[in-house]
Amino acid sequence: MTRAGLPSAEEVAQLPEVCRTVAGPEWEDGNGHVNVQHFYGFHILAAEGALRRIGVDEEYRTLRRRGVFSMEQHLRFHDEVHVGEEISGHVRWLDRGEKVFHGISVVVNHSTGRIANTLEVLEGHVDLVSRRLAPFPDDLAEAIDAEVARHRALPWQLPLAGAMGVRR
Repeated sequence: MTRAGLPSAEEVAQLPEVCRTVAGPEWEDGNGHVNVQHFYGFHILAAEGALRRIGVDEEYRTLRRRGVFSMEQHLRFHDEVHVGEEISGHVRWLDRGEKVFHGISVVVNHSTGRIANTLEVLEGHVDLVSRRLAPFPDDLAEAIDAEVARHRALPWQLPLAGAMGVRR
């Protein structure tokens, strides 16, 4: 573990790397570091990649008429990122309910070896026709459960918002 109860960059690397980039000059804000809007977009790229890995992709949305909507999010900053620094995105699956899942996306700054920030999410599985929550189909539930089990076996944790999660 590193400062403030955060895992090290090496520990986070136990999760699949979903995306990687170098922060470009257009990412800089008036404070001389990467602006929140670019982090948020990068977290979304990581989440979309993690969803594709388990089968929630354009084909899933088109053929099954199901998708995932954001219900709650908590973005927490742990360290700055500056233009020219290389970052990667990783997703840890935390829990699943009948119609929702809880996860956290992690941005690692490879230039400093530190975790830059995390985006904790509660996502709902929805019927894209009725626009209402819908139970996960068995195959998707099994894929999420496998990810949750794999990630729960990791010997480290990330700080969470506390109030967010799957309600039973």
